[in-house]
Amino acid sequence: MSECEFSSQCPFFNNKSENMGADAESVKNSYCRGNNLHCALYMIASSLGTDKMPTNVLPAEKEKAFAIIAG
Repeated sequence: MSECEFSSQCPFFNNKSENMGADAESVKNSYCRGNNLHCALYMIASSLGTDKMPTNVLPAEKEKAFAIIAG
């Protein structure tokens, strides 16, 4: 799978997320350059638009994404 279509707008991919962690590059390889369909930020961007991607949600935090999408 290629790089995520939302990578240029994604706060995590562009190192602007809160609490990125030391394993950020590994997470980017798994989610941003791997299977982005499992990424919480991808879910938000594809449902609500890239302008709704928050800086306090990390790719693995799907429960937060579900709550944001549900409104």
